[in-house]
Order: sequence, then C-alpha cells, then structure tokens
Amino acid sequence: MNFLKISIRTLFLTAILTASAIYLPGCSGDDDNGIICQDGEVWVENGKESGFIFTSEGEVIAAAAISDGRWYSETAGTYSTSGSKLTMVTKRDGTKTVTYKVSGDKLTLSGNGDPVVFTKRTGVDVNL
Repeated sequence: MNFLKISIRTLFLTAILTASAIYLPGCSGDDDNGIICQDGEVWVENGKESGFIFTSEGEVIAAAAISDGRWYSETAGTYSTSGSKLTMVTKRDGTKTVTYKVSGDKLTLSGNGDPVVFTKRTGVDVNL
C-alpha cells in the first residue's frame, strides 16, 4: 500500500508541477465551470489509471485504480477557482495555480509545460 501512496503523490506532484505557483485564497468558487465531480466520477489523466476528484466542498482528492474496478483515494488538499484559474493547496506541494478548461468530458490543465488532459470517467467505485 505504501507503493500506491507514493504513486498517487508522484502523479499529483507531476500534474501540479506543470503550473506556475501563485496564491489565490478561498474555497471552491461558484465559477467552477464544470470541474466538480459527482458521486462515482473521477477526472482520469489520459493514458493513465489515476486522476483527481474535485468536490463541491472545495477538496481535491487524488485517486488511482487498484483492482477489480475499485479505486483508492486520498484527500490531497483544497482547491479554488477564479475564472479560468484553478488553484490547489496541499501540505506537500504548497500552492499551485494552473489555467483550466472543461469542454464536455475533457479537463485540460495548462501551466509551464505541455497541457495535461483528463477525461471524466463515471461509474467509478471510489473508496472515499
């Protein structure tokens, strides 16, 4: 299980480090532009079996497939949105801000590198 936790942290760090770091205070805004996940939904990074859940309470949760269709999850921190900016705050990585865009079932995060694309997967059995 420690390997899985390290992998989730590595995924989170990799995705976030594509962004520039500035601080925008607050909780999840009313202008979330479709980023919030409902029960059983996960933003899955294209080509991987891991991703994020953004809750209506302002939490960002890292999630990864483990076996038999089940997913492991761990609260990674909090997030807020303002216009097209997404700011995530974690104890491990501090505050990171990226530009985000939701188009249908696609979420694109852009920062100081290539954009990272996620697809919203539904019907996921996430152990929250």
